[in-house]
Amino acid sequence: MAHSYLRKGHPYDNARIESFHSLIKRELIYHEEYRTIDDLRSSVKWYMNWYNNERTNSRINCLKSA
Repeated sequence: MAHSYLRKGHPYDNARIESFHSLIKRELIYHEEYRTIDDLRSSVKWYMNWYNNERTNSRINCLKSA
């Protein structure tokens, strides 16, 4: 198995997606109970839409992303 690196010796290319995974688990998945995989998929699709279009972002002074 080979590691994925941005440049030699810098394994930071996955940091953003790992941060997002942590966030979606903390804000959504751990607060819900899903009966089916389709329920989970639907919830994640909703979250990603909300995250990209509605969620405020502290990097832009808590304004909406869109």
